[in-house]
Amino acid sequence: MASSPVPIEVTRFGEFEANPRSRELRRDGARVRLPDQSFEVLLMLLANPGELVTREEIRKRLWSSDTFVDFDHGLNNAVKRLRDALGDSAETPRFIETLPRRGYRFIGEIDAAIAPPAGLANSVAGPKLRSRQRSFLYVLIAIAALVVAAWTIRSFRQRTSFVASSARPIMLAVLPFQNLSGDSSQDYFTDGLTEEMISQLGEVNGDQLGVIARTSSMMYKNTTKNIEQIGRELGVDYVLESSVRRESDYVRITVQLIRVNNQVHVWANSYDREVKHSIEVQEEVAREVAQQIQVKLVHASPATDVASSHPINPDANDAYLRGRHFFNEFTEAGFSRAIEYFNQAIALDPEFASAYSGLADSYNFLVITNVLPPNVGLPKAQTAAQRAVELDANLSEAHTSLALLKLNTWHWAECQSELRKAIGLNNSNSTAHRWYAACLVGAGNVEQALHEIREANRVDPLSMPNSAEIVRDLYYARHYEQAVQEARRIERFDAVFPRTHFWLGRVYAQMGKNAEAIAEAEMVGPPDSTQRLTESAYANAHAGKLAEARALLKKLEQRARTGFVPAYDLAVVNIGLGEKEAALKWLEKAYDEGDWAFIVFATEPRLDPLRSDPRFQTIRKKLDLPPNR
Repeated sequence: MASSPVPIEVTRFGEFEANPRSRELRRDGARVRLPDQSFEVLLMLLANPGELVTREEIRKRLWSSDTFVDFDHGLNNAVKRLRDALGDSAETPRFIETLPRRGYRFIGEIDAAIAPPAGLANSVAGPKLRSRQRSFLYVLIAIAALVVAAWTIRSFRQRTSFVASSARPIMLAVLPFQNLSGDSSQDYFTDGLTEEMISQLGEVNGDQLGVIARTSSMMYKNTTKNIEQIGRELGVDYVLESSVRRESDYVRITVQLIRVNNQVHVWANSYDREVKHSIEVQEEVAREVAQQIQVKLVHASPATDVASSHPINPDANDAYLRGRHFFNEFTEAGFSRAIEYFNQAIALDPEFASAYSGLADSYNFLVITNVLPPNVGLPKAQTAAQRAVELDANLSEAHTSLALLKLNTWHWAECQSELRKAIGLNNSNSTAHRWYAACLVGAGNVEQALHEIREANRVDPLSMPNSAEIVRDLYYARHYEQAVQEARRIERFDAVFPRTHFWLGRVYAQMGKNAEAIAEAEMVGPPDSTQRLTESAYANAHAGKLAEARALLKKLEQRARTGFVPAYDLAVVNIGLGEKEAALKWLEKAYDEGDWAFIVFATEPRLDPLRSDPRFQTIRKKLDLPPNR
C-alpha cells in the first residue's frame, strides 16, 4: 500500500528535482509547470519507488469520497500531464510504468534526497522526519485536505445549484443503464438507451420536472456510490435505475424509480421487447415515470404520439446509437466515425430525424474544431439540420442542431428563435441552454448569457464544458476577476480540462498578467495544434515577446499553405503584434471564408484595437449585428 506524502525534502531523479514544500518540479534548475493533481501523483510515486501505487490509493488521496468527478478521466489526465512534464512515455517508460487496471510504479533511479533549508531544521531529523513527527504531520495534512475538500464541494454546489422557488420543479436523475449482457461491445447500446431516456423524460413540462443531463448522469457509470450520495451530489429528488440484457434481437429492460430522501422504491417494471421496439419502450417508461411523480407529458396524448411516430428500423437505430457513442468522445476521430454511422442510419431509414440531427452536430463540431473549413462543413450541417426539423418539428435536438448552424453562420435572431423552440420542447436540454448563452454573447447580450449558462449548469451540474463556458461568458462580459475565480473553482475538480485553460489564458492577457497568460496557453490542446499555437502566439505577442510570437506565427502561416488554418486566428495574432494592416487583411479574408469565429465579433476584447478602423466597421455592418452592441 502506498504511503503518505514524502517528507518535506527535495528529491532528485535524473535531471529533475521535486520540492514538496514549494510544490515545484525543476529540470536542470528550470521550473517545469505541473498541475497540482499531477504533482500529488508524483509525490506518491516518489514515496514508493519500485512499488505499485494503486488507482484506488490515488483516488483516495486526490479526491474525497464526496467529490463528484469522472475519476478515470481525471486520473488519466493527471498522469498524462505528469508524463508530458517528464518527457516520459507510457509505451517506453523511463520513470512511470503503468500496470493496466491496477495503478502505476516509479521505475526511475532516485539519485538523492536533499535536506530542506535551514529554516526547517526543527521539523526534521537528518534527511527524514522522525516517525512520530511525520505521522503527526500527515494527520495535519489529512485534516487540512478534508477541510479544503469540504469547502470546495460546498462552493461548487452553491455555484451550480438552482435556487428553487416555492414552485421548484421535481428533479430527476437517470443513472446509466447497466449492461448485463456481459459484452462490453454493447456499451454503445446501453449508453444510447440512457441518452434517449433522458431525452424522453426531458420532454416533461419543465415547470414540473427537471432532468439531469447526460454528461452529469454518465459520471455515475459503474459507480459504487449509494442513492443518498448521488441524490445529494446532484440535488435531485428521484433517481431512475435501469439495466439492459440484450441477446440477439431481443432485450429485457428493467427500471425502478427511487425516492432519494428515504430510498423507497416508488415504482418498478420490466419490459421484454425486440430491439426494434426499444425506442417505444423508452417512451412507455417515460410516461409511467411521469405519472408516478404526478406530472403530465408535454404532448396532449401520449398514445397518439406513439401511434403517429415514425417506426424506426432496428438496424438504423443500432447505427444511430453507435454514432452517438463516437460523437460523445468529442474528438476529431470521434466526429468522423460518428458521421459514418449516422450516414448508415440514414441510408437504412431516410426519415430518421435524430440521425440527421447527429450528422449536423458532427459537421458543426468539425468546423468549430478547425478540422473542416466553414465552406466545406457548414453546408453539410445546414442540409442535415434542416432535414431533421422537417422530419420531426417536435424533436428538441433537431432545433438545437439547426440553432448551432445558425449561430455558426452569424444568424443571431434565427439562432435564438430555434433555441427557444428547443428549450420549450425540452427544458432539460443542457446543450440548448449552453448554445443559447453563446448566441446571446454573439448578439452582445452577455449578462443574459450568464443567466442562461447557469441554467445549463442547473440541469447538468457536473459538466466540465458547461462550467468552462461560465468562464467564457465572464470573459466576454469583461468581468475578468470573476472569471479567474470561476476558473480556479473548476480546476479543483479537473486541473487539466483544456477549455478552462483556454479561456483563462485569454482572461489573463486582458488583465495584463502576461506570464500567467503564456503559461495557460501552453496547457491548451496538443503541443503542435493550431489552437495552442494561436493562443501561445497571441499571449507572447501581448507580453511583448515579439520574437517568440513571430516564430509561432511563422509555423501557422506555413501550415496554412498546405492545410487549413483559420484566417481569423492569423488576424488575432497580428493584432497582438500590433500589425493592424495585416490583421485587417486576414479579418477580411476570414469574413469571405464565412469563419464561424465571427459569432463573437461584437464582444471579443482582442479585437478592440481595430474597432475604430473604417474597414473594421465595414465588416461589422455586413454582419448585421444588433444596434448598440
